[in-house]
Amino acid sequence: MLLVSASEALTERCRRILFVEGPELVDCDMVSLRGTAAWLMPLAIIMTEDVRTFDPEGFVELSRRVGAELVVLPSEDVPDPTLAAMITTALDIAQRARAR
Repeated sequence: MLLVSASEALTERCRRILFVEGPELVDCDMVSLRGTAAWLMPLAIIMTEDVRTFDPEGFVELSRRVGAELVVLPSEDVPDPTLAAMITTALDIAQRARAR
């Protein structure tokens, strides 16, 4: 999973959730996003709505190109149960799509 331009606090929250779920989490900034996504081929790309507003269509296209689910959090303050549900759902969808 790829986490884009997130604070250290959100990164740590995602790492705790993913420790239970299993996949690795890599964080990057918007400058390195395209290259990192092409190299990693993540199951999901996670970002906040604030980050998404910089290039909404570009992020959708990138996620399609690398076969990742795009997870857009309303904010970094999303509650842990909601964050976990969004990540788990994205992983399930991406894994099923790649299994086809």
